[in-house]
Amino acid sequence: MNAKQPSKRFFENSIIKNLLLIVLVSVVLLILTLLFLKVYTRHDQNVSVPKLAGLQVEEANAILKSKGLHIEIIDSVYQKDAVPGAIIEQVPEENSKVKKGRAIYVVVYAKTPQQVTMPELVDYSLRQAQALLVSMGFTQLSIEEVPSEYSGLVLGVEYRGRKLMPNEKVPAGSPLKLIVGNGQLTDSLGMNSEYFMSPDQVSARDSGDIKIENRSVSKQQKNTNIDESFF
Repeated sequence: MNAKQPSKRFFENSIIKNLLLIVLVSVVLLILTLLFLKVYTRHDQNVSVPKLAGLQVEEANAILKSKGLHIEIIDSVYQKDAVPGAIIEQVPEENSKVKKGRAIYVVVYAKTPQQVTMPELVDYSLRQAQALLVSMGFTQLSIEEVPSEYSGLVLGVEYRGRKLMPNEKVPAGSPLKLIVGNGQLTDSLGMNSEYFMSPDQVSARDSGDIKIENRSVSKQQKNTNIDESFF
């Protein structure tokens, strides 16, 4: 009976020691965690973000560096009358509280327009071509109709009087001209689509034996007789 008591006491003492050790380790870990968070979050090093809108990038970066911050350009936008390099937007906004070493992201005015790749639009319908170009930022569109076999199909795109090739790059938002067919192919030959004379009628007209009457013909007939008149 007496022999069992020391064993029991030793066992109880071991449990208590283990519990104390666990509590001590937990306290140490908690203290270390709090110290780490204090260093990592740097609550005592918050700075106020200055207003950067309207400043040039170099000037803004100098101001940020004096506060322990730095600048990063994330985008640029071209505007004809704007000052190139001037800051338009910033993130975070002015007067926001941030940690030292934080990057301030800005959008600036570009010096030149962004270049956009022109898609292949030949044989697109006029409506499809317009919708696609508008979605790409080309809102200044004009249309020129030219003689062609089919009506309403795009034959080409011009920029400053020059025909654009597929995949050619042009400044974003530039005015473009869509060349569209009008379905009146015979007009390109300078012929009147409402009148037609056969070779026999031409001979009779020249001899004065016949009076020419007006008559309309189909497009297929006109094309056939045009070939005959040349030969």
